[in-house]
Amino acid sequence: MVSNVGRDSEDISTAYWRSYQFVGSLIAIVLVGHSLFLGYVLPVNVLSIINQDIGPSNNVTLISLVFTLVSGVCLLLVGRISDVVGRRYFIIGGQAFGLIGSIVCANAKSINMVIGGTVFVGLSGAVANLYPLLVQELMPNKYRGYGQAAVTLAMVPTLGFGPLIARSLVTYTALSWRWCYWLNVIVTGLAIILLATCYFPPNFHQLNTNMTKMQEFKQLDYGGFVLYCAGLILILLGFSWPSSQYTWRDPHVISTLVVGCACLISFVVYEICMPLKQPLLPMHLFKIRTFVAVVIVGSVGQMVYFALNILWPQQITTLYTTNNMKIGAISCTTGAALALGEVITGPFFKAVGHARWQIVASAVGLTAFCGMMAATNANTQAMAIAGTIIAGIFVGWIEMVCIVTATLVVPPEDIGSASAFFASVRAVSGTIAVSIYVVIFSNELTANLPKEIVPAVVGAGLPVGSVPLLFEAVSNGTATALNAVPGINPGIIAALKIATKTAYSSSFKMVYLSSLGFGGFAVAASFFAKNVDQFMTDFVNKTVVNKSRHVKEKTGDAELV
Repeated sequence: MVSNVGRDSEDISTAYWRSYQFVGSLIAIVLVGHSLFLGYVLPVNVLSIINQDIGPSNNVTLISLVFTLVSGVCLLLVGRISDVVGRRYFIIGGQAFGLIGSIVCANAKSINMVIGGTVFVGLSGAVANLYPLLVQELMPNKYRGYGQAAVTLAMVPTLGFGPLIARSLVTYTALSWRWCYWLNVIVTGLAIILLATCYFPPNFHQLNTNMTKMQEFKQLDYGGFVLYCAGLILILLGFSWPSSQYTWRDPHVISTLVVGCACLISFVVYEICMPLKQPLLPMHLFKIRTFVAVVIVGSVGQMVYFALNILWPQQITTLYTTNNMKIGAISCTTGAALALGEVITGPFFKAVGHARWQIVASAVGLTAFCGMMAATNANTQAMAIAGTIIAGIFVGWIEMVCIVTATLVVPPEDIGSASAFFASVRAVSGTIAVSIYVVIFSNELTANLPKEIVPAVVGAGLPVGSVPLLFEAVSNGTATALNAVPGINPGIIAALKIATKTAYSSSFKMVYLSSLGFGGFAVAASFFAKNVDQFMTDFVNKTVVNKSRHVKEKTGDAELV
């Protein structure tokens, strides 16, 4: 008998690569990836419509926050424990949670019911976030770039066109937004069937030959998990609250961030000082310079990308169009371009080599073209679309090279922990970026609206005494309120619209410029990465075989067939 842990591809029969188990596992992993985007990206794009249908509720923003908290906190736990006991039942269990949560959300009668279902969807998301890892560890090292490109290409429908799909479901189907969740029910159900019949990665006994399951579970790092979870939850809450409930100076925010930072510092000290047999996060990973560099570049680079991800839909709405379908279609440029970037650059990862310079070039390109968005305004729609596409392609390049490099340079037995930590850091950095960008944008818009509107409308003939009433009407948001302002006329309304767009353009500009700071940090960190040509071998981390059917003994040596 042979273990399906770590072997050269030359020792694996060609029949294995065509077997139903290998092909079925790849299809299942693609479905797992789709469940991540169906369960989160699609609903988040239509939150306002969900709130109109079964609300209104001030808790609607908790839908996205709960998903981020639950998936972010559980990521490292899933990665580490599945390294120890095997991934099969974690992946199947994660999809089962997604199935249950999506059924709850699809049948929700209130916002609180959607939030409750999102807890289960978030647990599923913690597992689904690792879909790139699941592909990487089944591929020979030298083909991991191709593997990342292929799985990203398969993700294009939901990764690239999620906003358009969500708005199309709302516009053209009777179930409206509920189809976002029903689609996830279908996808997770199919994934569970394929995983149960095809996906047989190394199990506990193949990964641990000297210990029982009870012995392994006794040695798990429960203390580290408590500190890590507490710190991460508090950090995520602290950076999320200023965009919705509290100001930055509020004691709730300050105390939460301080205690959260203290917990994470305590976690690091605990992991270093305690004699742990199974640490939650092996500290020796941080001695691998290239791993640290790609985590920083990938996470900080994502913070630059979030400037586009958060602002672009709003920029489209306020500057270019209010048509629901057009907004959905144009919003897809960032996600579709990210996928395109990974698909284009994946095959060249090994052929070009010099991973270090690929990381540097991608970080420079992303920073430059995201900063270029600061030059866009209401009259440069084509330039703005082109900018988001080019920046998105560079994001895809960063994601591809960082994800592949991170899985190559760490020990095979720690690949789950390393990938989960990388994903967790990206979740935290994304939340921090959103909070910072929202604050900058809000402050700039508050200052720019009166600065642009007052001289414009007064110059167009609005009496000075009507200016306060005009701002009240604008806040009201209805044409009736606007037409009731004394002295208003079509010329003044036209001047108001132009001035409002100018104010928004100036506010967007400052956020895009602020992203240059994060981009510069990513560029600096990229120079610390090393080339990984020596890792581009035939080594396959794991295989997915049912040993009774796919393993035979041949002249004393086991061969996968």
